[in-house]
Amino acid sequence: MDSEERPQLRRGDNPLYAVLLLAWVLFGVSLFALVLRGAWEEVRAEFQAEAEADIELLRDRLRTNDALLSGFGAFLDALGAPTREQIAGYASRVLVEHPHIYMLEVVEKVPARARDDFEQALAAQAGPGARIRSFAYQDGLRWQPVGEKAAYFPISFRWPETPESLPVLGLDFDSVPHLRDALRRAEAGHGAASTRPFALIEGPLAYVVMRRTDTVHSILRVAGAEQRYALLVVKADAMVPGRRNPRTAHVLRMLGETGPQDPPLYAILAARPASALERRLLPQFTLNVEDVSTSQPVRLSVTRQLRFRDIRSEPLLLAIGLALSTLAVLVLYLRRHRAAVARERERLEHATHSALHDPLTGLPNRRLFHDRVGRASACWRRTGEGFALFFVDLDRFKDVNDSYGHDVGDAVLGTVAARMRDSVRETDTVARIAGDEFVVLLPGVSELATAEPLAEKLLRAVGQPVELRDGLVLEITASLGLSVCPEHGSEPEELIRHADAAMYGEKRAGRIRSEDASSAAAERATVRAPRLRVVRKLVRGHNGPVSGGGRKKVARGA
Repeated sequence: MDSEERPQLRRGDNPLYAVLLLAWVLFGVSLFALVLRGAWEEVRAEFQAEAEADIELLRDRLRTNDALLSGFGAFLDALGAPTREQIAGYASRVLVEHPHIYMLEVVEKVPARARDDFEQALAAQAGPGARIRSFAYQDGLRWQPVGEKAAYFPISFRWPETPESLPVLGLDFDSVPHLRDALRRAEAGHGAASTRPFALIEGPLAYVVMRRTDTVHSILRVAGAEQRYALLVVKADAMVPGRRNPRTAHVLRMLGETGPQDPPLYAILAARPASALERRLLPQFTLNVEDVSTSQPVRLSVTRQLRFRDIRSEPLLLAIGLALSTLAVLVLYLRRHRAAVARERERLEHATHSALHDPLTGLPNRRLFHDRVGRASACWRRTGEGFALFFVDLDRFKDVNDSYGHDVGDAVLGTVAARMRDSVRETDTVARIAGDEFVVLLPGVSELATAEPLAEKLLRAVGQPVELRDGLVLEITASLGLSVCPEHGSEPEELIRHADAAMYGEKRAGRIRSEDASSAAAERATVRAPRLRVVRKLVRGHNGPVSGGGRKKVARGA
């Protein structure tokens, strides 16, 4: 029973410890979540301000592009038929003041009848062989001739003049799909239109903003020109913000009728990328801003990954301190709780042991012995395995108490109990049920022939001299009665009663005999040992023989 209580208490501790540990973990997670939220709010506000500054700068440049294009068109309209030098001077000033503009160009609408005149004037300016032609972006990036059609839209002027840009003169906008779409939109109205991003013949990525002018005069002085367009070429990298947070990524795309267009004008990754752990554990900020107020509708996407270094040290240290302090309090509480549980367990074990054991000898008492006999009886019913009972009484033990006092009597009882316990098997039970009365349960012993040698061994152990203080040596004898299940019964009380009756019958008769104690002709077997002897012992030996044991015999009753 003692061993059954201890596991139950321990199992009861585990849920409490698990709940307290889980509560601490949740508390710690909540603390760090608050710290992380504070850092998140700070970084989000900073990120929002920086992104808005970037988009505002971008809007300024887009509005500037529209204003420059309008100014370029107004300049062409104002002069009517400006010379090449006049346009070049104007374009030079514009490029100096606005370095993000890559080139200024003029496109003219040339009907088929005026093509030859235009190509002759173009050759005079760009060199022999210059003519109206197309550039195949989808077919090997090469120049190719333009077939016959009603009208052409070649470039008649570009500034600055560089060897790389010289072949651009004569490029037919109407022959290149991504240029033709913007040209048609500009031709249909008086507003500006922009192309999607594309790679210039010189190599860099750019886009073109164009608008139709009101006057019709050929820059090359070609008769028959029907329309003129002013163009700005804007390089993509010129739109990148001058000041940019190295921890943010920027992607700028032109917006078409179906949404953002590819390729992007620029896609800049964070100069200080976050680690894989930061990307997994910490949030990311993303801001998409669109501007459709100009002729160059764009979408700017700005992202920033929150990083561990973004978390300020002061609240983080405070959170760590609180978490550690609460953990220390929790550990202290659990240690005290565990100590209290251990004391309670010890108290319960002691109480349980006291309730089931004799306080003097430490042997099982009557209550525990009856319980174990009941279990042995139940085992016999279930498996057929019998058992034997010994009822042992010390002879003339009252004389020991009367002659030497109860302290000596208690010492004798303790010694005899220890000898009885040592003389039986570990599976056997020795119990004290009264002052000098003991009972022994022997599971698995179901025959008298097996029980008698065990009884003799036990009596010999009890009959050994007991050495006490002051050189006093006592020889104690005992009487023993035995019963066997199922030969003498199967109920615990019946078997104990048979063994008790046999022992007391022989004690009264003073000899070994058999008797018929029941109508079932149950057998009784008892042993009568010699009477109490007192031997005075010297310090270094005995002054008389330590013996005097009488005859020990086991007899069976019919």
